[in-house]
Amino acid sequence: MDLVTTKPYFIGIAGPSGAGKSVFCRLMQANFAGVSRLKLDDFFKDVGDVPKILDWTNWDDPLSIKWDELVQAAAALKSGKYAIVPHYSRKEDRMVGEKCVFSSPIILVDGFLSLYDERLRDLIDLKIFFNLSEDSQVKRRKLRQPWVEDGYIENVLLPNARQHVIPTKHHADFIVNAELPPQSVADYCVGIISLALKDRIKKLGTRRRFETVSITAKV
Repeated sequence: MDLVTTKPYFIGIAGPSGAGKSVFCRLMQANFAGVSRLKLDDFFKDVGDVPKILDWTNWDDPLSIKWDELVQAAAALKSGKYAIVPHYSRKEDRMVGEKCVFSSPIILVDGFLSLYDERLRDLIDLKIFFNLSEDSQVKRRKLRQPWVEDGYIENVLLPNARQHVIPTKHHADFIVNAELPPQSVADYCVGIISLALKDRIKKLGTRRRFETVSITAKV
């Protein structure tokens, strides 16, 4: 896959909880030079500012995200500058500092609501949605977080996915079947990105390359 030395190429990786978005993004960073990652999880509000539903903190509500700060960071990266983003602790459920994300030829925008905000969507060049059934969402969430309460899943996770996450797949350029084995998902996505970058080179009318590398999916 060719990484081109032009304006950063933004790839949005969206989809419900447990779909394998972050696994794929980490794989991309591990196998390619010139790939940065902007995580929605870094832009969660502190727990006291997150909406409540019944007795649960509603982490799956779009109002739990600092959208203005996220869009500002994305715009800085898109212009080739670095972005200072929150350093968010999921252990403490609050921002504990700041960190720097550097612009790169490829920027991955990783998060369940990556295609939700129009301002952010406008910055994304390639939009990929990882589609996953509700049964698989629940199974994978319980594997990752055995302590998650059934009430949270039934009253928070699934209703928010239906209302806010699943509808965003209509903004996607490609919808990936995340029920498939991780290797198959990774291979398919790498193929999508490779073709998109080749098309970009063609449209730019140049063969100037940043670096040519091969990927072996290790998921």
